[in-house]
Amino acid sequence: MYHFRKEILINARNENEVRIAITEQGRLVELFVENPETVRHVGEIWMGKVAKVIPGMNAAFIDLGLQQDAFLHFSDVGNSYDGSMSLLSSEGVDIHDDDDESEDEEFDDDDDEGGDQPTLEVKPRSIKLASLSKGPRKPFSTLEVQNIDMEPGQNIMVQVTREAFANKGVRVTSRISLPGRFLVLVPFEPGIGISKKVYSVHERRRLRRIVRSLKPREMGVIIRTVAENKEDSALREDLQKLLDQWKEIQQKIKDKQPPLLLYQESNITTTVLRDLFSNDITKIVVDDKKMYGEVLDYIQWSAPNLAGVVEYYKEPTPVFERRGVEQEIEQTMVKKVLLPSGGYLFIEKTEAMVVIDVNSGRYAARREQELNSLKTNLEAAREVARQLRLRDLGGIVVVDFIDMIDERNKKKVYDEMKKELRRDRAKSSILPLTDFGLMQITRQRIRQSIGDTLSDTCNACGGTGLLVSQKTVLHQIERWLDRYSTESKKREALIMRVHSIIGNELGNGFFSPGRKLARKYKAKVNIRIDDEMRGDEFRFYRASDNKDITQEYLGPRPLPETDDAEKPQTEQPRRRQGPPSRRGGDDRRRDSQQRRPRPEGPRQEGGRSEAPRGESNARGEGPRKGGNRNSGNRQGGNRPEGDNRNRNFQPQPNGNGGPPPFREEGGRRPQQQRRRPRPAGRQGGMDQQ
Repeated sequence: MYHFRKEILINARNENEVRIAITEQGRLVELFVENPETVRHVGEIWMGKVAKVIPGMNAAFIDLGLQQDAFLHFSDVGNSYDGSMSLLSSEGVDIHDDDDESEDEEFDDDDDEGGDQPTLEVKPRSIKLASLSKGPRKPFSTLEVQNIDMEPGQNIMVQVTREAFANKGVRVTSRISLPGRFLVLVPFEPGIGISKKVYSVHERRRLRRIVRSLKPREMGVIIRTVAENKEDSALREDLQKLLDQWKEIQQKIKDKQPPLLLYQESNITTTVLRDLFSNDITKIVVDDKKMYGEVLDYIQWSAPNLAGVVEYYKEPTPVFERRGVEQEIEQTMVKKVLLPSGGYLFIEKTEAMVVIDVNSGRYAARREQELNSLKTNLEAAREVARQLRLRDLGGIVVVDFIDMIDERNKKKVYDEMKKELRRDRAKSSILPLTDFGLMQITRQRIRQSIGDTLSDTCNACGGTGLLVSQKTVLHQIERWLDRYSTESKKREALIMRVHSIIGNELGNGFFSPGRKLARKYKAKVNIRIDDEMRGDEFRFYRASDNKDITQEYLGPRPLPETDDAEKPQTEQPRRRQGPPSRRGGDDRRRDSQQRRPRPEGPRQEGGRSEAPRGESNARGEGPRKGGNRNSGNRQGGNRPEGDNRNRNFQPQPNGNGGPPPFREEGGRRPQQQRRRPRPAGRQGGMDQQ
C-alpha cells in the first residue's frame, strides 16, 4: 500500500494567532487557525435549559447563553439522556453493566476535533428514574416524539457537535463523551467499544481485557486506533485523566444554574496532535520555541518512539512561505482553481449547497474528445476531494463534470472520487454520475469553512459580489424625494447620510446633481458622509429631531382608497353582451327547473318574432322584421350576433343585477324592456370632460 508523506507544520511566531497546516506530498490539504476572534464550541459540554420543544421538527432548542439557541434533534437523544438527567436532578440511577466477553462493539475511528461524538452501540439498559417515563424505553429507531420526556424550562446536559454557521446555531447531543489520546470516556453508556482499524483479534481481546479491569462499572469506554500495542500503564494514565475531568464536571454542576459551561476543549495544537498524530506522520515542524517544548513533551508521553519527528524551525523566513503553504492559503479565497492539464474548477458556495463546475479550459490533446474529458475529470475528482478538505466545505456538494458517453469512464471518475474521499476524516456519501454528468456528495459539516474564518462579509455589496451602480442609487434618491415632496404635509430640512462614493457624485461640480434635486423638489438637504454604510445605501433624517424617515417614503406609493358605492355608473366596466340566446337571471333559473317546449308556429304580437329560428337575417342581409328601432343611428339591417358596436346602447341592470334579456331571433324588444332615451351629451357610456 502506498503511503503519503504527511507533515504537520505549526506557525506560532505570532502570539495572537496559531496556524497548523497538514500537507500530503508537499501540498496543503487541511488548515486550522486559532486566534482571539476565532470561537470554537465543538466538544464543549454545557448545562443548558430547554427553551422550546417542537414536535413537528422532532427537535428542541436549548438555551446555552450563546447568540442563538442550540439545536437538539431527537435522534441525538440516546440512552445517556436518562443518566444525565439523573445527575442534574441529584437522584440516583440504577445502571446495570452487562458487558461480557462476547460483546465486541466497533466504531469508525476517523476522529476529528469536533467530529460526530463516538457512541457505543450497546443493548438498551434498564434505567429506573422516577422523574422520567415510567415505561421501558424503546430503541430510538422506534422512538416516537411523545416518548421524549422533555419540557420547556428543564435543565439538560448537552455537548456541541457542530459549530454555528449562517443563521443557524450550534448543534448539540445528549450523548456525552470525553476524548483522550488512547481512550474515549462515555459516562452514561456502559460498555466497551473498539476501533474497526484494530484488525488483530488477539490485540482486540488484550485491549478489552485491560480496559474492563480499569473502567468504572457504570461507565463506558471506547478504545481508539492509536491504543494498539500500547502498554497497560499508558492506557491507565489516559483513563485516569479522563476520570479526573469527569469529576471536575460533576463538581461544577452542584448548586449552579444554567446556562453553564462545564467542559471546554484544550487549545488547537493539543487537539490536533491528539486527533491527527499517528505513525504515518513523517515530520512535525514548529517555528516557536515554547510551542516546540509543549509538542515535544506531548509526543514523548504519547509516542516516545516518534519523538524524533519533531523539528524546531530556526530560519528567519517563515515556515509557511518556505514550504509554499502561504500561497496555497491565498488560493482558498478565490473561486477558480487550476488543474495540471490546463483545465480548471469554478467553486461557488451558497448557504445550503456548494456547486463546482469542471471546465477543460485550454486543454486539447491530440486525442479524441472522450479521452480528453476523462483525463480532465480524473484530475478534477482528485482536486475536488482536496478542496473539500482544505476549505472545509460541508453540506450538499454538486459537481458538474465534463460530459462523457462511455459508462466505463463515468465509473472510473466515480471510483476515483470515492478513493480520494477515504482520506477525509469528515464523513461523506457520494452518488454516481447522472445522465447530465452531475455527481452529488454530502459531506459532514463540523465547523465554519476556511473562507468564513479568514474573511468578513463585504460592506459594499453585502456578500452578493455585485454593486448597484451609482446612477441607480441616484435615481432611487430622486424617487424618494419625489414621493416626499408630494406626500409630506410639512416641508422640513433633511439630512441625508450616504457612502463617500455617492456623496462625491452628488456634490460633484457647481451645478451638482444634489443641488439640482434640491431645487427640483424644493427641499433643503444636507449631505453627510458615512463610510460605514454600504455603497448602495442611503438614509434620510429630519433635521429637527434627527428621526429616520427613510422607510416612510421608500417604495411604491400606496393606491388611493375609493368607495365602490360612490363610483358613477359610467366608470364601471362594460359587461360584454353574450349571444342572443343568453337570457336574464330569472329566465335562466326558470329554464333550469323546467324547460318549456318551443312552439312551432309564429308567436303572438309582443312575443318573439314570427320568423322561424335561423331565418332572422342574422347576417344583416335585409331590414329587421318589425322595422328599425333606432333609425336615427343605423341604416337598416341587423347586427351580427354578439356585436355591441352600437354606441348608443348602454346595458341597464335588471332585477337580478344582470343585463336585460334580449331576443334570440333578432326581432323587436318586448315593450316593457324598451330603453329610456339617453341624456344629451353622453356617448359610449362615458362623460365628456
